[in-house]
Amino acid sequence: MAADTTAVADIAEAAERQKRLELKALLNKQYKWIDRKWDIVFWITAIFVVAGAADITKQLFAGDWDFWTDWKDPQWWPVITGFATIIIPSALQYIQWVAWRFPTGATYTSVCFFMAAWIGRYFQWHVAEAYPMNFVWPISTVCAGIILDWTLMKSKSFLITSFVGAHVWVILVWAFNYIPLAPFLQPAQFMNHIMTVADVQGIVYIRSQTPEYLRLIERGALRSFLGETQYVSLAFGGTAAFAGYWIGQFIGRYLAVWPIRRYLKTL
Repeated sequence: MAADTTAVADIAEAAERQKRLELKALLNKQYKWIDRKWDIVFWITAIFVVAGAADITKQLFAGDWDFWTDWKDPQWWPVITGFATIIIPSALQYIQWVAWRFPTGATYTSVCFFMAAWIGRYFQWHVAEAYPMNFVWPISTVCAGIILDWTLMKSKSFLITSFVGAHVWVILVWAFNYIPLAPFLQPAQFMNHIMTVADVQGIVYIRSQTPEYLRLIERGALRSFLGETQYVSLAFGGTAAFAGYWIGQFIGRYLAVWPIRRYLKTL
């Protein structure tokens, strides 16, 4: 009787072992293939959604200040652009961190936004409207996105990221894009006036709302503070980006993740 019981136990154990091997083989072959294909489809599809959301948000809030070279001034460009470009990266940062613990949301958004902006500017404004690319070139927020994700990865706190990362975001967006902007800030004599190369571009290339579109890139109302505009704008831009970061957190938490969680609870 004992021998029969032992034999039955051995057979059951062998059957269980065989079943586990079959499930493991199925997992390694079929589901792994499906997961990889799904990941590729998901991330490629998300590029268009994320890039569109980031570009629309930037156009809505920053508009011309991040479009024309002669509008990239030291007063409003750092303030408005930093605020407008951090909203969607903050939302994606929350989604990817909560879902997968990936500190890549801001970087992913910045890369998608950069590619979409260049494609749009080239075909819509350079090819279709014959504006030179050095007049309508888009900015890059990739460097700022990497540091914002790095801050979240090290601190694991959205609050610390908002305090530190938002101010660093504004400084890096300005510093990283000041390099391609610097040649257009050189003085030039045009129509018996001394102005920057960017100002000359704004006069030569006519736009639909000219002369309302004409702006002098070095003109500002903040020079009474230590005679400088740039540093005051960067300080205020950090505060504006802090608010923009939490607007993005609201979008990620309550307009993206919360409806999905509520739907899953009903299943």
